[in-house]
Amino acid sequence: MKRIEKFDQIPANTDIIAGIDLIGNIKQLFSLPLQAPGFIFLLCTRGTCTLTIHLTQYQLKENSLAIVAPNMFLQIKEQSSDCRFIFVAYSRELITDLPVLTYHRIYPYIFEHPVVDLSKKVGKLFHDFFMMLIRILDLNKEETPQQQIHLSYTQIIMFLSNVYKENKNITQVRYNRNQEIAKELVRMVVQYYKTERNISFYAEKMHLSPQHLSTTIKKITGKTL
Repeated sequence: MKRIEKFDQIPANTDIIAGIDLIGNIKQLFSLPLQAPGFIFLLCTRGTCTLTIHLTQYQLKENSLAIVAPNMFLQIKEQSSDCRFIFVAYSRELITDLPVLTYHRIYPYIFEHPVVDLSKKVGKLFHDFFMMLIRILDLNKEETPQQQIHLSYTQIIMFLSNVYKENKNITQVRYNRNQEIAKELVRMVVQYYKTERNISFYAEKMHLSPQHLSTTIKKITGKTL
């Protein structure tokens, strides 16, 4: 993998990048919390890693898959010397162009559980699919047909849908009303925080009074809104 120091070094109009991180480039790139510029699928193939996604810390090991949605913050804090990743990342623009249901059906699961530990069999499936994409991109160095990129993204989402569906610990989680409010607020802040930082805006969107919203968030998180 060629070293990329900053996202602005990625060529313009790039809808997809994929590779094997053999030189610790990903840790260097995300040594500080940084917003994902698109959808990142990061599969740990060896060693261990500690990372944070949206301020929550996770441990990755062999066959752990991290899914970082656009605008989520990612930081890689520590990794073992033998840690290796294979990854695929899609631009925010490409995701925006796709039908809403293509990824919004499982977005709540991704948001709540951005790291999943895969079985050896499923981990190999993702690894082989990512390797295939790397080879396709290598063959089409000038330009990969956008339809092919769309299909590859949709295929990954379909794989993930099955992973989440089969994981009962994820799909059967139930939240009380206050927890639901807190989680919905976080999802909305991710979407609007660049332009809207007024409590009243979020309260109105959620059909709550600003006081009710503030009190609920304080109760659930221990922090003021």
